[in-house]
Amino acid sequence: MAPVSKTAGLCKVESAAMRAVIVDPAKPGATKFHWGDVPAPVPRSGEVLVQVTAVALSAWEKRVASNDNAAALSRQIGKFRVALGLEFSGIVRADGKRLRTGQRVMGGPHFTKGEKALAEFVAVAEDHLVAIPDALEATAAAVLPVSAETALRCVDAALVKADDRVLVIGAGGGVGVNVVQLAAARGAQVTAVASEAALPRLQELGAAHAYAYTTAAADGLPGPFDAVIDHSGTRRFANVAPQLARGGAFVLLDPQKDLAGLVSSLLSRRRMPLVYVPQPTAPMQERVLAHVARGELTPVVQAVYDASRLTEAFESLLHDHRVGRMVITL
Repeated sequence: MAPVSKTAGLCKVESAAMRAVIVDPAKPGATKFHWGDVPAPVPRSGEVLVQVTAVALSAWEKRVASNDNAAALSRQIGKFRVALGLEFSGIVRADGKRLRTGQRVMGGPHFTKGEKALAEFVAVAEDHLVAIPDALEATAAAVLPVSAETALRCVDAALVKADDRVLVIGAGGGVGVNVVQLAAARGAQVTAVASEAALPRLQELGAAHAYAYTTAAADGLPGPFDAVIDHSGTRRFANVAPQLARGGAFVLLDPQKDLAGLVSSLLSRRRMPLVYVPQPTAPMQERVLAHVARGELTPVVQAVYDASRLTEAFESLLHDHRVGRMVITL
């Protein structure tokens, strides 16, 4: 572990290296990940140094694990030494303006800028971190920053309110499980579409109806819906519009997959609001924690793997049906 000191008001890492998960693009599947030494981060102005406690594995890590084209993967991960870990929990190791040494925090680095968090330490701007309450376990906190903020922004963008009918596609994923809970907390009637194995848990989390991909086509479910929130990336505005009530919203996490739909929505009585969360923000994370405190949002952790079980964790990420997120602890 790299010790830290304070120099000229900034945090300085005295050791030159730390342990981090490194990606070897030449290797296949889950074997491309291994622990190695990389330069430890030195926080810039406005950043704090965090010792990482737990990291959630997301669709980004699955995309990297499943890409066995070495040249393409090298371009995908770019110049970053630490390319994995978009949401995490940890302990502040040097004072910032708002956060203090020893505080437990959760947050995330920027998706396209800077080093990621699957390492001993990460430097993150304070604006993208919040302190977490004592009652919230580190593994539970790690699955909230990006996943729950994205879900909350989706529900906000869709203007979900009491008695609305909301269809959530990809409801078993890290974002989807939070959308189900947050929409249900607003009094909406939630219909969830996910893998067969996820359905009982989704009903426990608040889904009024739950369908498996294998038994019900999402565009065949009876509407109208006031909101359709798709985390599977399989739906398009043209397919969904007939299911939407007038004034209803279709929320797609990757709007670039349906640029034609964005244009069509501008001429329609149905909406297609944009939701993109490249990095969690402190105000939204505070809202997320308030939902947790009120019992309206339960962090959903599918499995926890310690650092020595790295390959096993990524094998499970690639091949197992899951509900929520898997977490690696450091």
